[in-house]
Amino acid sequence: MELDFRKLHSAKLFDFSKGEEELIMEVYEKLFENYDLAVINREDSPYDKFKTDDENPLISPKICYYIMDRDEQFSFYLFIVSKKGTTAKGARTTSEYDSLQIWGLKILNENFGFISINKKKLADKIAGIFNSFNINFNQDSGFKDFYVLGSDPYKTLAFLTSNRKKAIKEIPDDDFSLTVKNDLLSFGLPKDLSVNNALITAAFLKEI
Repeated sequence: MELDFRKLHSAKLFDFSKGEEELIMEVYEKLFENYDLAVINREDSPYDKFKTDDENPLISPKICYYIMDRDEQFSFYLFIVSKKGTTAKGARTTSEYDSLQIWGLKILNENFGFISINKKKLADKIAGIFNSFNINFNQDSGFKDFYVLGSDPYKTLAFLTSNRKKAIKEIPDDDFSLTVKNDLLSFGLPKDLSVNNALITAAFLKEI
């Protein structure tokens, strides 16, 4: 690493266990191999603009990275978030059930309204629960395994250029979540933080 992340941002690592701190450092080092990145305050990112009042209060951003390629052709934000566990009745569990995840935000070049895209699962296909989604890609053989919900069908189709559909189809993990709110795109894998998940998220936000 070019900078001593541990010394410069010790306060940001204070809340984490030793194992979590080591994982965060490993994620930082792997990302630094491919991108220029800086640790910034959440307030200096689009996070507060993207979130709404109904956001899950059990998910809390702990570290925010501003990512840029070395040719300064693209940029996006990655957030290491703490996801607090709950019991079946919704009560807060003890901290031992907390987990870390990584999510990303990217500023788009125009307002696309609200869009949600997910990969269909076999059980969902059998149940036929996707009939209510308002963008039907059954005639698009390369995109029929995804369900798409958009507040404005024209804006949704404008968002789904051939390059973007290609990037979505090439996501190597089917459990991704992609949401667009106006000119902000959120992408993540709702799974425990890992180096692989961080690299998948960064690579997708670069391509999209």
